[in-house]
Amino acid sequence: MRELIRRRRSCRSFDGRALEAQVLEGLERYAAGVAAPFGSRLRFGVIDNEKVRAENLFSAGSYGMIKGARYYLAALVPRDEPRRWEDAGFVLEAVVLHAAGLGLGTCWIGGVFDRKRFGRVLGIRADEQLPAVVALGRPADKRSLRDRLVRWSARGDRRKPVDDLFFAGRWNSPMAMEGAGQWAQVLESVRLAPSASNRQPWRIVRLGSDFHFYLARDRTYSAMMPLADLQRIDLGIAMCHFQFSAFEAGLDGKWRDQDPRVSGTPANYEYIVSFTIG
Repeated sequence: MRELIRRRRSCRSFDGRALEAQVLEGLERYAAGVAAPFGSRLRFGVIDNEKVRAENLFSAGSYGMIKGARYYLAALVPRDEPRRWEDAGFVLEAVVLHAAGLGLGTCWIGGVFDRKRFGRVLGIRADEQLPAVVALGRPADKRSLRDRLVRWSARGDRRKPVDDLFFAGRWNSPMAMEGAGQWAQVLESVRLAPSASNRQPWRIVRLGSDFHFYLARDRTYSAMMPLADLQRIDLGIAMCHFQFSAFEAGLDGKWRDQDPRVSGTPANYEYIVSFTIG
């Protein structure tokens, strides 16, 4: 899992070829089998752009930065689930990593796509929302110029330094990776997680045997993307990387809601959840 996290990249250039039915069905089954940490009731569907286009319900130009994508995986979430955004991020990222293990390329799409048309194809109900979709397929042999430009402009290969993300006991005390043992590798997996506009809004404070997750909220960005809370989706992605990497290393624990109320927490930081070791 940590190797998949390390080498996986957002793919915006696909070869457009069809995937085998058993591969698509397997992705949906895998998604349905992932335990969402907050227990939200999610349902999933794969959209075949070739079939949808024939029904004139989908415009391939809805996300013009992606070339050759034929398939999209989507999660539908009930509006009354309070932690739906984190759970959707967690489960869809689990599928993204599973797809990487199958040699497939993926790209998260959260802000710019036609939710009405996607929702219509998926049979969305009045009480559901469509947080994001994931383009998937076989990567093209050569990345398009637009793909390279988008990755460069989004600084897709860059990540915040450890000292900006992980803290020991208080906010002015960056966590020392040298003495963190296998947890250093787990946190590096979190640091490498994808996020909307590569903002990396997660912050983690370790207190004893607990890792407390916070969202460093960018309110201007939230106002720009009113249809889904992309930053909470990003937190779910980070939680997925943390849990999968920890469990792979034999580091047991579970998610709990136990706000530590760390002194001096910045006003724009929102407590999300804690991971308790053991």
